[in-house]
Amino acid sequence: MSKKKKNKFDGQFAGIEFKMMESEAFKNLSIHTKWLYMEFKHRFYGDNKRHIIFTYQEVIKIMSINTFFKCRNKLIENGLIDIVKRGGLFKQPMIYGLSDRWKQYKTKKFEKVEIKDVLPKVYITGFEKGNKLGRQSKK
Repeated sequence: MSKKKKNKFDGQFAGIEFKMMESEAFKNLSIHTKWLYMEFKHRFYGDNKRHIIFTYQEVIKIMSINTFFKCRNKLIENGLIDIVKRGGLFKQPMIYGLSDRWKQYKTKKFEKVEIKDVLPKVYITGFEKGNKLGRQSKK
């Protein structure tokens, strides 16, 4: 009788440490946020911890864009992922990285990342009434 091999996987494997699952940073996440984290882990191949690409075309296949933004921001706030490089210019994708900041979550050593500092909103300002440049401005 031959012995069976244990832990043989066909294809790629995405796992989470028990320590992470029991942490406060992971416990207070919604199910959608946890699923998004699994998608980030699925794109981790062992040597690209700080170079994970997740395009919006890939996002809309699994969840809505608004849900993605909320979940991504929560993952950044809790220290599970970081934004390594912002995309957008010339259709460049945003590059994410897996982070270990979650280990210090809710301690004095935790480096809190403000979403508004990482991803500032771009405000479009229009012309005010009475300006010299607007065609249809009324004084």
